[in-house]
Amino acid sequence: MKYKILILLCMTQMIALGAFAQNHLKIKTVFDEYGKQDGSVLVQLSTDILSQGSKITLYKSLIMDESDRKNQQILQAIEVDIQNGTKISELKKDGKVESGMYYLGINKSSGTNEYILYKNKSRKITLVYLQGDFPPQQLEYELQKLKDLFIYVNNKRLKLQ
Repeated sequence: MKYKILILLCMTQMIALGAFAQNHLKIKTVFDEYGKQDGSVLVQLSTDILSQGSKITLYKSLIMDESDRKNQQILQAIEVDIQNGTKISELKKDGKVESGMYYLGINKSSGTNEYILYKNKSRKITLVYLQGDFPPQQLEYELQKLKDLFIYVNNKRLKLQ
């Protein structure tokens, strides 16, 4: 009986940490504002799915149609959030950011590293927020492992892109 209560408390704590993971970040407003709009796709993967060979502990992505307003809002939020972090990589074309990988630093409540990934291609914006127990030098390696992860939805096998 004691073990069941302990397991239940641990699971509740993990859910709570995931729910409050972005609260201190400006980018949270983008996920909140556009995540439930028609045409947007919001995905959040749980720890039990991610633990299959990855050090990523939280994955949250948002795919939406591009607009100048959204681009400006996202890039301003990223600039605010990386004040204590670094730009791992950033690709610009004609002065506009097409993609970027950003390290935000260590989340004080979870003790894990935080990252934002941004891509604007083919009139679609992809925004990803990650947490994990790995340094920025290993981000691309962890992302490659994530690409090999399959998830099952309604008994259909889906591959993450």
